[in-house]
Amino acid sequence: MLIEITHDVFDICKRLKEINSSYFIVRNTREQRFEVHSRAQNKTTLSLVLPYAELDARTVELVRRTRRERMRELVREMEQHNSKLERSAIARGAERAAKLMGC
Repeated sequence: MLIEITHDVFDICKRLKEINSSYFIVRNTREQRFEVHSRAQNKTTLSLVLPYAELDARTVELVRRTRRERMRELVREMEQHNSKLERSAIARGAERAAKLMGC
């Protein structure tokens, strides 16, 4: 079910080890996805499910962006993004209400 990937065309495995030596990549054949795991974690090694069908530079960037050291910054980015979405939804709702009322 889990096949460890040790070599790849773009050296993603090697580049992840440069970020954290405990990282490794597996192909989950049951779920048909790539996963980043860490040997330093307790109980389960799963760190991140990759949303990409192939291993490329996006993998390295996503791992860097989602590291524990960036947690506060990542939460702030998500809150800003959600706030923007909420403001946009409110504006669309106000426009629809104005159209319905003939304004």
